[in-house]
Amino acid sequence: MTEREGLDVGNGRQSLESISEGLAKFYRKRQPKLKQVTVHDTTDLTSGWETELYGFTLKYCEGHRSTLRRLVARLYPGRNAAEKAKHEFSVIRRLGEVGYPVPSVHEVEVDLEALGVPFITMDLIEGHSMMDDFLGTPVKELGASLEVFTSLFVELHRIDPAMVFPELPRFVDTSDYLDLALERTRRGLEERGPSWLEPVLDWLEESKIGVSPGRFSVLHRDFHPANIMVRLDGSHAVIDWGASSSGDFREDLTWTFMLASAFWGRPLGEAILEAYQRAAEEEISDVGFFEVASIYRRIQDTSISFTSGAEEASMRAGAVEQMREGVAHLHRIHDFLKERTGIRLSEFDEILRTVEE
Repeated sequence: MTEREGLDVGNGRQSLESISEGLAKFYRKRQPKLKQVTVHDTTDLTSGWETELYGFTLKYCEGHRSTLRRLVARLYPGRNAAEKAKHEFSVIRRLGEVGYPVPSVHEVEVDLEALGVPFITMDLIEGHSMMDDFLGTPVKELGASLEVFTSLFVELHRIDPAMVFPELPRFVDTSDYLDLALERTRRGLEERGPSWLEPVLDWLEESKIGVSPGRFSVLHRDFHPANIMVRLDGSHAVIDWGASSSGDFREDLTWTFMLASAFWGRPLGEAILEAYQRAAEEEISDVGFFEVASIYRRIQDTSISFTSGAEEASMRAGAVEQMREGVAHLHRIHDFLKERTGIRLSEFDEILRTVEE
């Protein structure tokens, strides 16, 4: 038995066999009209920090017809798992209803009987990640891939948030929203810490005065090429909506700008920003303010994970090891913070030094 096929005690992952058995049990109970239900070809597709992802083949008979379906189960470990599963399921379904390119979702299960954690199921997308089109390609040669990427981003930000988040407050623009967002961030700092991030939050509160109102939009909150799938026919589907919400579209854009700059260099971040402006036919204001807000979020989440464990930051077991592998980008993000604000967080430097030992 290989390490992946067995239970990885270090990160608490289930075996593929137990995933298959649990899914088969779920479908037999959920859809009793289906006969001879089996689940096979289960594969671990997990790549992110917050959830586990498994592809599988569902086989069953309905009447005299045998059917095979290739699906994905997205598992939600950690705190508030049931709410996360229901949230992502509803967001993807509503986005599909308004015509935005997302996978088709089928079931949401918050009972723990089948897999021990809540999960949703959706169609498996045959194709490749747009990351394959970005990696190894010089920025000047990204061309059509970059234009498609940013066009999908702009299209998302033009959707009426009430169509996707009818339960959330509505704002004409983001003036009042930013006040509430910073109040929420302050409460989060008081509840979760780390307290040494307070100078960055103080900077944001002081700098907000000069920020112009922006468009209130649907936010993905982790929009990058790895979260866009390219189907075999060339069409696209945007995945990973667990953190989605409504807010100022510049929060979303500068998060992507920051991550691209940190992982692959400022030229790619700048190219994404410029391509977005072309697609939106507008100049994006206050990039510096929103990039600092993104840096704050990244430093808080990773610091809590490194010092208190992934679950405390609402991430899956095993996420911390992925963070350790990508620690270089955190040094760059810290440098960006110093460039934008003049603030250097010695406590964060110490955490990164400890992680690298």
